[in-house]
Amino acid sequence: MENNGGDRGPPDDRNKQPKSVGKLLHMCLETQSGSPQDENHVVQPMPEERRQWLDNALRDLTVSPVERMKVGLRILTTAESTEQQMIDALDEIIEWCENLDFAADFYKIGGYPVLSKLLPHKSAEIRWKTLELIAVLVQNHTYCQEMALKENLLPKMLTILDTDDDSTVKIKALYAVSCLTRDNPEAQKVFIEKDGFSVLMRAMQTDVEKLKIKAAFMLSALCVDRPDIKDVMCDTGMIEQLVGVLNEEHNSFHEHTLAALLSIVTNHQKAVEECQRPELELDKKLQERIRSLNGKDEFREESQYAKELLKIITKDDIEVQR
Repeated sequence: MENNGGDRGPPDDRNKQPKSVGKLLHMCLETQSGSPQDENHVVQPMPEERRQWLDNALRDLTVSPVERMKVGLRILTTAESTEQQMIDALDEIIEWCENLDFAADFYKIGGYPVLSKLLPHKSAEIRWKTLELIAVLVQNHTYCQEMALKENLLPKMLTILDTDDDSTVKIKALYAVSCLTRDNPEAQKVFIEKDGFSVLMRAMQTDVEKLKIKAAFMLSALCVDRPDIKDVMCDTGMIEQLVGVLNEEHNSFHEHTLAALLSIVTNHQKAVEECQRPELELDKKLQERIRSLNGKDEFREESQYAKELLKIITKDDIEVQR
């Protein structure tokens, strides 16, 4: 695991850590000043920086990832462990679990119940580090996604996203939820059953800009991944709430709001009909928005979304600038 000082070796060595003892020895020979066959070659003492780098490289080549993760779990479950020790343990486990094989091993050594116990920890940093670990575990990993659902992690993460008082924790919770539900019909089913769309909508109504944007992106991604859930969005009042966001004073988030609305109504008649409800006056709002953004290059994307959305809900032949 790389230390905080980033002093594992000379700058040109840090990005090419050897993966075998043979490669390590070859690298050492390559970087010696001179050649042993050169009669003028003089053996120099190894600089301290290079010696430290070599020690770390040898350690990484001989350590057992599973054993290191077990050590980390012991730290995380020991009452006497300090907060910093727990954070360091989580950091190391995250680094190991970026490898898909080790991510599967983490479940097999009993890691998931520990995650459940850490999610409500009093330390915000430990909470968000735990959520980051969950995201790393389940991202593009079907087996780990299944085990996370088995451990009932998704409802717990939705609750954290909805109720935690720390903005970083909320952002990491949304990240983990997104990783778990992506391309996963079973996780998406649980997400819907636990009223995940309402949680997303409330996230978009906070004053945390990064959280709002990520929630809107997730909503759009779900529309692409599962067009059939657009009916659920219509039934839960998602369109009306998104239109309500557009009634607020104009801000940068409106671009993402329009993108989400456009994702919902594309190729979905029921959503189009929702947008056409007279009391929403969406067509009027869009026309006003297009006029107000005319000639403002910094709002070009937002203007384009507004034009495309207006064209769909009014069936007018509006020229959309590309």
